[in-house]
Amino acid sequence: MITANSLTTWVRRDWLGWKRPFFLITLTTLLTFLWALFVRASFGVASSWQSLRLLGFNPYYVGIAAQELIIPLVLVYFFSRTPLFRRVVTSHSVAADDFLPLLGALLLIQALAFLYRFGLISLIHEQATLGFLLVVIAALLGGWRVGLGVGLLTMLAIGLVEYVGFDGRDVYAVSEYVEYFVLKYMGALTAVWVGLVVGFAAEQLGEQRFRPLVALGAALAAELAAFGFLFLTLDYFDYYVERFIPGTAMTVVGMAAFLLMVRAVQDEENRRRAEAAQLELAQTNLTLTQTQLALAQAELRALQAQINPHFFFNSLNTIRYFIRTDPDVARSLLIKLSEIFQRALSAGETVALREEISHVEAYLALEKARLDERLQVVWTNLAKNLQDHPIPTLVLQPIVENAVIHGVSKKTEGGVVHIVITRVGEELLLQVEDDGPGFDVARWRRGPQPGEEPEPARTDTGTMIPGIPAPSIGLRNVDERLRLLYGEPYRLAIESEPGQGTRVMIRVPLKRE
Repeated sequence: MITANSLTTWVRRDWLGWKRPFFLITLTTLLTFLWALFVRASFGVASSWQSLRLLGFNPYYVGIAAQELIIPLVLVYFFSRTPLFRRVVTSHSVAADDFLPLLGALLLIQALAFLYRFGLISLIHEQATLGFLLVVIAALLGGWRVGLGVGLLTMLAIGLVEYVGFDGRDVYAVSEYVEYFVLKYMGALTAVWVGLVVGFAAEQLGEQRFRPLVALGAALAAELAAFGFLFLTLDYFDYYVERFIPGTAMTVVGMAAFLLMVRAVQDEENRRRAEAAQLELAQTNLTLTQTQLALAQAELRALQAQINPHFFFNSLNTIRYFIRTDPDVARSLLIKLSEIFQRALSAGETVALREEISHVEAYLALEKARLDERLQVVWTNLAKNLQDHPIPTLVLQPIVENAVIHGVSKKTEGGVVHIVITRVGEELLLQVEDDGPGFDVARWRRGPQPGEEPEPARTDTGTMIPGIPAPSIGLRNVDERLRLLYGEPYRLAIESEPGQGTRVMIRVPLKRE
């Protein structure tokens, strides 16, 4: 992961290339600041520093922010499944032929997002975010030109929401809207600054623009800049102070979700390229083990980067429910979701057993909140003295996820997931058992043959569930990595039959040759 020191060193080393974007960023920021001073002078406002005492974390505004961001993120997720998105995030810059389609797609997404936002404000008469997330995403994807285009639309949309979304007026005037709610409302005008500044930096950074420190820093800088410009120009600043921390926190979470989408697409492309390279490697007589190891490492990076967007949106909806009923539980679930994001973005090749357990507990806490009494979890940990023992990263969590998704959640009445961790001789045993519908292990290991449909999931009576495949790539990835790391005897041991539940056992040697 990129760090502040490595980024600074890289910028200094590449300073000649940074001169132009640095000048443009400075000039854009200076002009925006001077305009803010002009707006302040024209209004004669004097914001009070005392209003900063209202800074705090209010779960109510977190729920509103989550509602505001969920539709834009869903739209971005659908867009991330297109070839255009794949080309953009896997290349150094946007190709000339892709510029207009990219701009058009992002303008459409932002327009739909603000239509939803306007309807939400009309319903609850509240807002918690400023709507800059898609501007930052546009600038990261397409540079300053796309960022400027989406920023201009966002500026007009924010001004329109402020003009007609809150105050009931008998008479509306275009001149009043443009002057006071677009040109002299820094909450709207800052969107253009965000699109330009982030776009200038993104074009210089190239493929580095999707690093977590860069993208999350851009989202945070956008919120802080808007906060500062609003402080300079408004005398009703208290309204924004109360919403700043919850709105900014959810914007950063939204950017983290976007990064996961990017990482998933990039790793899918890496796997595709790796599969194409496999043929070439075979032609040059490289060993099968080397090829399999390269593919397994690519799949591991994809597994680390992938948090199922449906799981993410389900978790946000669950958190939103608890915000209204039990804020303490909502705060705890937000922490669990943050832990899962952090692990997905920064996991190494191996982790201590306690960290893998902690990751599983965070995942189960969110699923338990969603499924309630339908999900029962039983832990039997008999290896307390082996908590620091290293194990391959992400071996237990995919097995538990499989038990929840393809086991317990497929039964109307729910079920039980039993996790056992113990020492057997010179091996660490991790066992996950569920009483779900089960599946055909032999067919799963063989994989679908040409022209054959994947093995479907089944109910607890053995009835097939159309459209729901049996255990996913997570199990296959764990199975392959265990074999490559420890040998064929250490592959996954799976016991399952349709309608009989599933037991999966992982063995990790405590001593390696």
